[in-house]
Amino acid sequence: MLAKKLSITNFNFRNEEERELFRNQEEAVLAERKGKAIADLKRDGLLDEDGKFVFEQDLPDDMKPESLADFKH
Repeated sequence: MLAKKLSITNFNFRNEEERELFRNQEEAVLAERKGKAIADLKRDGLLDEDGKFVFEQDLPDDMKPESLADFKH
């Protein structure tokens, strides 16, 4: 196992083991950031305990889930 922290500039992308270590390292960082963001949103009252958004005011019509105003149409 490597002692250094891998970055996009110092890992050998041709080495399968280093690619896997780099990916695992980055996924761990992202999971930590995601957990912190979720905790912050819950603390601020924007997410409930199930992870669903809680709104204190009505959304504009074009932002409601049933709206057709999205990038698909």
